[in-house]
Amino acid sequence: MCVDYINSTLTVESACEALQAAVTYRQTNMKDKCLAFIEGHTKSIVKTRGFHELSDLALLAILQSDMLTIDEPDLINFVREWAHVNSVVLDKPVPEIAKDVICELRLFLLSPEELTILEAENKKDNLIPMDKIAEVWKFHALKKPSGIAAHLPRRRKGTRLREHHKYLNFYHK
Repeated sequence: MCVDYINSTLTVESACEALQAAVTYRQTNMKDKCLAFIEGHTKSIVKTRGFHELSDLALLAILQSDMLTIDEPDLINFVREWAHVNSVVLDKPVPEIAKDVICELRLFLLSPEELTILEAENKKDNLIPMDKIAEVWKFHALKKPSGIAAHLPRRRKGTRLREHHKYLNFYHK
């Protein structure tokens, strides 16, 4: 009954808390309902306190979705905020907090200009390992996403189309 109630009363403010409970207690049905809600309201949900309080496992569940309705540079900025909040709360460095979730950021979707901005921002907190950024620069130079996980060059639902996306083999339709 509790799961049914939570599923039927999801809001932008409660969705992340409900997702966190679903992940914690391994409630697959509730997790799927929460993710579907988050996918449809991504731009609002990433601004909530609940988003910033997610565990890395719950955030991973969100970042693995192709259906998020947000552009990747914006999502990266909200993940950066999440990492900074959790860094303070857990008294750990940002790179340590973010190490497990960074692998789900789709850096290959960024244009060279956006990647330059990301690299400059990254100098402040080392959120993203330099080898990940170098891998994306290599893609831009060679126009081939070789040797990378199949989901990383795939567009999310909210991804704004960019010129270099034509070189990516996998993207959301």
